[in-house]
Amino acid sequence: MILINCKNKILGRISSIISKLIINFNFFKKNFFFFLFNVNYILIKKNHFFSHSGYIGNEKIKKKNNLQILKKCIFRMLPKNKKRIFLMKKIFYFENKII
Repeated sequence: MILINCKNKILGRISSIISKLIINFNFFKKNFFFFLFNVNYILIKKNHFFSHSGYIGNEKIKKKNNLQILKKCIFRMLPKNKKRIFLMKKIFYFENKII
């Protein structure tokens, strides 16, 4: 069990550290779980994203919270194989202020 405090951390740095730890523990066949605290207090430069379907005038603005952004960032940093979804299930997120 590994506890990680995400308060006042930059999104890219914390997600790269978590993905490297997950990959290394999986390589050595160790069964660990990761608990991330204070997910709402991660430092993110922008919380709104643009989506465009390709048609003229069909641009939409989507707002996402920090939890969705962090999950997607970690998911994309993991290796692209069959174990990717299995590795994501080992991470537990807590949004509330703890510690």
